Amino acid sequence: MKVLLLIKRFQYGGAENHVCELANALAELGHSVWLLSGNGAQRCRLHAKVKYQTIHFSDLKIPLHLIRLLRLIKAENIEVIHAHQRLPVLLGTLAARWMKIPVVATIHGSALTDLRSNYVRKNIDKVIAIRQSSVDCLEKHLTTAHKIELIYNGILPPVACLDRYVDPESFSLYYISRLDKRHAGLLIFILTEVWPEVIRKYPRSHLHIVGEGVGMKEIREALEKNRYRNGHSSVHLEGYSKEVAEYYPDADLVLGVGRVAIESLVHGVPVLSVKHNHLGPIITQANLRRMQFANFVDLDALPPDKNRLLYSLFDFLQHRKSYENEAKFLQGTVCQEYNITVITKKVARVYEEVIKATSR
Repeated sequence: MKVLLLIKRFQYGGAENHVCELANALAELGHSVWLLSGNGAQRCRLHAKVKYQTIHFSDLKIPLHLIRLLRLIKAENIEVIHAHQRLPVLLGTLAARWMKIPVVATIHGSALTDLRSNYVRKNIDKVIAIRQSSVDCLEKHLTTAHKIELIYNGILPPVACLDRYVDPESFSLYYISRLDKRHAGLLIFILTEVWPEVIRKYPRSHLHIVGEGVGMKEIREALEKNRYRNGHSSVHLEGYSKEVAEYYPDADLVLGVGRVAIESLVHGVPVLSVKHNHLGPIITQANLRRMQFANFVDLDALPPDKNRLLYSLFDFLQHRKSYENEAKFLQGTVCQEYNITVITKKVARVYEEVIKATSR
């Protein structure tokens, strides 16, 4: 098949990483893949067979973007469009209807945002939800439930399982994310209110921050401002990494949700579900299915505060071996359910279905 992938941003992030790996996997399966996105660091991770073009998506340039898409579709005989994020979904739907080819959208964030346009809701051929909570939301707002498919974001599994020595006297905590304003706010709270208490009780602890974004400046300023406080030298700003997987062998516990949580579990590393507005549990066999509902965000949980976050961290350190065993047990399940090859074949079947339906 000839597939056109559209995404607005192409830096580090759940949607961006998934699209990069989906493009690579599609190419490896023998499909012809074109990818249009804003310029970003993910570009260097693309398979050589993926045809990449830079496009700076803007609402003000919709007519120009549409003309460019129509020309590309016609010139390359594109058979299906797969769009991610609001503006590419709108443009993909407009172009697909004009050229009489199918369009698929994956909802990574808010379904109500990405499918804001009534035109899109009416004309989209398939909507892929990456979590059950999005399926529930879509069923309320799309009149045709048969358009909805639940397919998780895919992850490239590690070549071998982690088997490393764990020093019971040390502790490496990792925060891996695109560092936007919300993530920066949470990290500054951790750095100023939580981390000094962790260091006081567990002096051989280290916090590693992996990622880049507009919030990095504020994080650096917070570190500089609090440099006199216990724990400053234990914080390591790793910055952007082309291959985040290289950090997991050194991680004892990862803070995150969504793709970061999945990657952690795929590598057999315990993960504490936390974002700016929800502090959930450490993922275990007992709560895995419940946490998968919203892509490892605990929608019923309150925002993180100092006492509850400290309790979660100290609970992990006091029952460390138990949580490590839980993560190792979950690794096989998560590797199987989120394997990028399996996921890509499911997505390709969706392409085949909509192409066949459109050609009738």
